Amino acid sequence: MSSYRYVFGILLLLLLVVGRQEAFAGDSGVIKLELSDAAVAGMGGAYTAQADRPSAVYYNPAGIVQMSTPQVSAGLTLLQPQIEFKSLASGNGNTSSMKRDNYLFPAIFVTSPVMKDKLYLGFGENSNFGAGNDWAADSFSRYDTVKDSIENQDYMLVAAYKINSQWSLGVGAVDDQSKFEHDAAVNNTGGLPDGDALFKAADNAWGFKLGAMFKLNDQNQFGIDYKSPIHHTYDGTLYLNGLSPFSLGSPGFFGSSSFTTRAIQKLTLPQSVTLGYSFKPTHKWILNFDLEWTDWSQYKQQTTFYPDVTSASQIAVLSTGNPQPRDWTSVWSESLGVQYAMTDKLRIRGGYSHHQTPVPEGTFDTEFPDSDYNAYTTGFGYDITKNLSIDVGYVAVFYQSRNVVNSVDTAEFGTQLSGKYREFVNIGTATLTYKF
Repeated sequence: MSSYRYVFGILLLLLLVVGRQEAFAGDSGVIKLELSDAAVAGMGGAYTAQADRPSAVYYNPAGIVQMSTPQVSAGLTLLQPQIEFKSLASGNGNTSSMKRDNYLFPAIFVTSPVMKDKLYLGFGENSNFGAGNDWAADSFSRYDTVKDSIENQDYMLVAAYKINSQWSLGVGAVDDQSKFEHDAAVNNTGGLPDGDALFKAADNAWGFKLGAMFKLNDQNQFGIDYKSPIHHTYDGTLYLNGLSPFSLGSPGFFGSSSFTTRAIQKLTLPQSVTLGYSFKPTHKWILNFDLEWTDWSQYKQQTTFYPDVTSASQIAVLSTGNPQPRDWTSVWSESLGVQYAMTDKLRIRGGYSHHQTPVPEGTFDTEFPDSDYNAYTTGFGYDITKNLSIDVGYVAVFYQSRNVVNSVDTAEFGTQLSGKYREFVNIGTATLTYKF
């Protein structure tokens, strides 16, 4: 048994290293991610009312009271986004594809009773939010987005109290450490090569989470999870390079072909509420349903501030297209999941989820090329020993093709984003769990 603990300890250490060096938010489109546990992924993400694994730290902190002994889980998720664009302009059938990058997400969760049958604590590390797009430097998208990323690493500390055999409550704090980067071309007219505009920034902000669970009987269980908004102020640097006398940011305004200044952007990660129901008709079957509301309605516009720039002409140039309208809306998502225990050691899973996009057609751009999607999931869990188990999940995300007709950036930067967008995402994930 000690050999398994030794191996698992090494895996945890490696995942911590990966989490600090390679964790990269790679969702294509809207930036909410829920990829914390392979078992949950295999059930379509429907888990708020079941929440009986260490990942309950994220999904519903009230659920950690169901773990009578200390448990630890560690997992990795591989995400592969694919986006294709086809112009709708008359006589223009140009197509373009985003580079097919691979992104890794580590996740680690630890739970332990402090006062058995009363007080429980949990810790977690995962990526709850993030985005990443990588278009060719000469693509249709270049004056809006060439490459961008929002990398988020969340550290969660939660506590749960078991009121009685039916009710439990959970509360937690979330430390969200975030990095933001956006790179776009500058349109140097007159046939000259494009310039470049790169904004890099970081921020650390806090939020909180609340959860509750009600066990009606051995067959029926209900859960609710609330995640607070997290208010980020990205304080960083704007780098302009390769400016020509004919570009919007010409040397006549900035004194040379390069310019660097402090820049600030604000972003509020949304609050959300998830209601869950878990039904266990027999000891072999589990059926879960989740309904989630995510409040993106605060994201009305994206404004960049330049506190160190005092020149009126420079401010006028930098303010071209600033603020950028967003007008996102609140959305709903639904998830269904099923698990069947084939043997005492092997469990198979399947699921489905549907998500609405908060991005309206009028403000759609290649930084957040999102649409409604349907996800189909499958997976399995296997007990290697009495204490050690492995779970594997696969998710295929089919985004609805979206015909976009708008004028985003056309007047200011000479680009045309109207067209047909098709998107697909492959997700593979695996989690190891050890019960002490």
